[in-house]
Amino acid sequence: MLEHIHLRNFKAARNIGVRVAPLTVLAGLNGSGKSTILQSLSVLRQSYNGTKATGLCLGGSLVQLGQGGDVRSEAAEDDVIAIILKESGLEYRWGCKCLADANQLSFDEQPDSVPALISSTHFQYLQADRIIPHTLYPQASQQARDHGFLGAHGEYTADFLALNEDVEVAQQRRYNRDQRSPDATLLAKVVPTAKLLDQVAGWLQELSPGARLRAVRVKGTDEVILQFNYVGRARGMETGAYRPTNVGFGLTYSLPIIVACLAAPRGALLLIENPEAHLHPQGQAALGELLAFCAADGVQIIVETHSDHVLNGIRLSVKRKYIVPDKVQLQYFTRDVTTGDCSVESPAILPDGQLSNWPTGFFDQWERSLDALLE
Repeated sequence: MLEHIHLRNFKAARNIGVRVAPLTVLAGLNGSGKSTILQSLSVLRQSYNGTKATGLCLGGSLVQLGQGGDVRSEAAEDDVIAIILKESGLEYRWGCKCLADANQLSFDEQPDSVPALISSTHFQYLQADRIIPHTLYPQASQQARDHGFLGAHGEYTADFLALNEDVEVAQQRRYNRDQRSPDATLLAKVVPTAKLLDQVAGWLQELSPGARLRAVRVKGTDEVILQFNYVGRARGMETGAYRPTNVGFGLTYSLPIIVACLAAPRGALLLIENPEAHLHPQGQAALGELLAFCAADGVQIIVETHSDHVLNGIRLSVKRKYIVPDKVQLQYFTRDVTTGDCSVESPAILPDGQLSNWPTGFFDQWERSLDALLE
């Protein structure tokens, strides 16, 4: 499991190191360096074909970062880009000289062996621009299926569901009907089993009550149909099938995150950008809780978010003892306007869900706006 990431001259990070935990939350204003952390891991991952690499591949299936001049920190004092990872007590270092017009930067330094980040097949990077409602979605390549890869935009999620809908979800990540809605009759119809498709429907209840879904591969094509329907409390009440374009945008947009969290095997690494997009606050908080459940069950997650509701879902999970405080790391990024350097503060979540300190600008806008309204 990753323990520490140090970047030098890579995008917003001229010289910065961050500790990571089973669940790491990256927060801060836009352009402060959060995405830089996720992209550094993803660019390493895509640079290796199996366990071999000759350089840092800036364009691939995970990220498109442009050329050397695009990734070199503006305030860099030299042309050496370095990525240093600590995983399971071992340190791994990569270094390369930045060539402004090159889309691959040759390694001058790289480790003899590679960390699980690169060697493991269990890896997801779900970017902020995920799948949107469509009538049809693509089937994944065999390699993506073998690795359980959902695509950087979640584009293979429907295909994954069609192939794996009957796989049982780990106990710790299941939608707990007893702790949710008092409407047991509805939930018994929506979440009847521990199978993946039913458990996805369970977590969708926090977004849109009564929602269920199905994914069907279209024979003779390379496409998958995704459909939603709604179940009611009355006996036999069930709507017809709806296209994703005719239900809430957030259901489709959040689907790759829910599926990734429920299906990831222990030891997997999930990188997630903005899970809160297009969701009501209740749904955002529920996703925060799901992230905590997943991380407590042996999956490492690094999530970038602007949502205090996602954070509060994680804090409540700590308070309710779904995850221990030591397994959560908060990292708040700021960027100096004068120098362009980014820096990080690391408040801790205490056992009662409170924070050890509350940095200025760290999810405090609600209080600041309220104070202004009450003046």
